Amino acid sequence: MKAAILSDFHLGFAEGRERSEECFEQASQALQLALESKAELIIHAGDLFDDDVPSQETWERTFKLFAPLKAAKASGLVVKEKDGKKQEFNFSHIPMVAIHGTHECRGRDFKNALEVLESAGVLVHLHAATASIGDLVVHGLSGIPEKKALDALKMWNPKPLPGKKNVLVLHQSIKEFLPFDDEMIASISLADLPSGFDLIVNGHLHWSDEQDLNGKKFILPGSTVVTQMKKLESERQKGIYLWDTESGSTEFKVLPNQRKFFYKKLEFKEAGLEQVLGELEKELSALLSKNFEQKPVVKIKLKGTLAKGLKQGDLSLKPIVEKFGGKAIVSIDRAFTDVSFAKKLEELRALQKSKKSITALGLELLEKNLSQTSFKNAFDAREFFELLSAGKVDEVVERLSKSQKV
Repeated sequence: MKAAILSDFHLGFAEGRERSEECFEQASQALQLALESKAELIIHAGDLFDDDVPSQETWERTFKLFAPLKAAKASGLVVKEKDGKKQEFNFSHIPMVAIHGTHECRGRDFKNALEVLESAGVLVHLHAATASIGDLVVHGLSGIPEKKALDALKMWNPKPLPGKKNVLVLHQSIKEFLPFDDEMIASISLADLPSGFDLIVNGHLHWSDEQDLNGKKFILPGSTVVTQMKKLESERQKGIYLWDTESGSTEFKVLPNQRKFFYKKLEFKEAGLEQVLGELEKELSALLSKNFEQKPVVKIKLKGTLAKGLKQGDLSLKPIVEKFGGKAIVSIDRAFTDVSFAKKLEELRALQKSKKSITALGLELLEKNLSQTSFKNAFDAREFFELLSAGKVDEVVERLSKSQKV
């Protein structure tokens, strides 16, 4: 059997904004690739929708999106099993099995969007359940809040069925695939993934990847549309995976038309506003020196420190964004650290490395700060530190006042 593996369509993304059509156009290309590749099954690894409650407009576009699948005549009996109960689905078109992602997750008492699509006969929805199609068994665990994901996986404890081809589908962050400075969190590592499966598929992370780890064949299909704007997304093309269940081979097929995405990080040290704006404009001019069929998406992250007395709010980025708005969809993330705070961190790290006592650390910080004031060496810092440690703040203030009058 040939299965097409897709993920993260995020239908409804940027609704009412400039990129509102992109998610549907990219998803349509993904499904068309599956049809052209003669796929007999479609597996979707979550976040089919961008919102937990899609708008009426998104629903309409979604049903139109799936119409070509229903026109492709095929036959398939899918048997879903959950908590010992079985349910049969007879498809006259290409079967689709899907899990819901974190974007579609709703409370236990509410139906999520994929359950609605299952009721409409579009797909089979799995959450801690399996779907059998011939000799293939799909084991699916839908998106779980990251802190609880590992516990949920262990509690479910999926086991591959002997004599069958088994694929496990998840929608979680994986520790080894996250950069150390990424704001996303994860409780699952590759070592936590169960053994014995012919293939493990994970959605949620928006760049494509394929690994063979100690006999575990693992793939990230990636998203079909740029939404997270991570660095790795700028380095990988969007597409779908094809998996031949007999040979075990996988093939990545690239979406023929996709928007270019650039990610850049600019770092500064005690920079003035003109320097930041100048470097930013220079970088954007270089990135957008060519012509593109579609406006590229550009994300620039500004890091480091601004000159003393300047704050992030002093940096007006609107003129830059507007200047290049005709050429690209520009997003600029300011992540500057306050100069004084950065210096304090450096001092603390240096002091910590010296393995000094807490008292010594406090005294050294006091002396350092006093050296930058008008008090300087006007009094014995150690004596004053001991007074402060003893809670004699009034006496310290009185002595400081006298020293200033002298």
